[in-house]
Amino acid sequence: MTSTSPKLLLIICCLLLPGCSSEPTTEVLFQQGQAAIKSEDWSQVRAIKNQLAEREAAEIETKFLEANLYMNVLNYQEVMERVGVIASDKRIREDCMLLAVHCFTAVQDLPSAMRTLEEMSVEFPDNIDAHRLLIAHYYDFGALQQAMRHCERVSSLAPTDPRPDRLMGLISKDFEKHELAIQHYLEALKRAPGDPSFDQADEIRTELAEVYIRMRNYQAAQTQLDQLSSTATPPLQATANAYLADCALALGQFEDAERLVNLSIQQDPTLPHGQTILGILSMQIGKTEQARTALEKAAELDPGNDRVFFQLSNVLRQLGESELADQAFTRHEEIKNLKLEYIELNVRAAQQTDNAEIRVRIGAIAEKLGDLEAAVSWYSGALGIDSENEEALAALRRLSN
Repeated sequence: MTSTSPKLLLIICCLLLPGCSSEPTTEVLFQQGQAAIKSEDWSQVRAIKNQLAEREAAEIETKFLEANLYMNVLNYQEVMERVGVIASDKRIREDCMLLAVHCFTAVQDLPSAMRTLEEMSVEFPDNIDAHRLLIAHYYDFGALQQAMRHCERVSSLAPTDPRPDRLMGLISKDFEKHELAIQHYLEALKRAPGDPSFDQADEIRTELAEVYIRMRNYQAAQTQLDQLSSTATPPLQATANAYLADCALALGQFEDAERLVNLSIQQDPTLPHGQTILGILSMQIGKTEQARTALEKAAELDPGNDRVFFQLSNVLRQLGESELADQAFTRHEEIKNLKLEYIELNVRAAQQTDNAEIRVRIGAIAEKLGDLEAAVSWYSGALGIDSENEEALAALRRLSN
């Protein structure tokens, strides 16, 4: 009798054993499909979906792959029909929720997108994409405290990413939380060299210098500004020179201050801070008319800066222009009160993420302060909550003209 070869015997035994098959299991196929989704190999996803569709008890896996295929062609209705059926499966719940978020966002149902993202952040606290999307939405809505909370989480989950600390520094600076701003800016600068795609180090150093100047730590401000790269944009270079002039002026180095502020204005005549420093410097060296011209120009360029109007009122009073001085001082007081209301409403907006009216009011204040970019953002945030808000629609039409 002819003996059976060991290799053939192994094959025969394998075929006789339960579960031994050359066909991949449903779970293996599904894992291959998920990998194909990540690599955006849609022809492979479709091929695996067709294989799974022919199997019994593979409905969930099939629908999940179908949902992703429909998402790729922006068919949001078909995506949501499938996600609604399969989202309870623990294996894919996280992915399904993120698919739903993208669908809600695409059809501008931002409240539903936000609710789903908040659920994700609780149920899957390590999902960094959910936190990043929440940061973007909350920042657009003006809910800066919530944006900060999710920035902190991203900073923890991605310890080499400078972006969350860069944003936390900016938010803290805007709310005059100087120590916190410094902490986050320095952390962002520490992380920046490890991320070749991050190109905002010069912006951070300039903003950080502004914070140090507010705290009268002029040496620290100069240290940051001296480290700006040679490729810094012209507006940043102009801003840096204006801040360096500010430092020199505070330290009594009037010649350096004059040289630096003139260089700043030469680089960017529309920079308000350069004109402001020129005005203050001119006051101190007795050039009152030059001070008036510079501060009036600064007020025109930055109509929401209460400090400029305060300095202008002092110059006008020195020139005997009492009525104009009173008007400038009144404007100074108005801006201060608007800024206080702006901060108070920001706190309320952070607590009431579905309140469109608060955002319209903040947008109106931003307009009065001359910050049209912020105004557009706030009005757009209001429309994200209430797409038919007439005040927000009218304001955006007005600002677009």
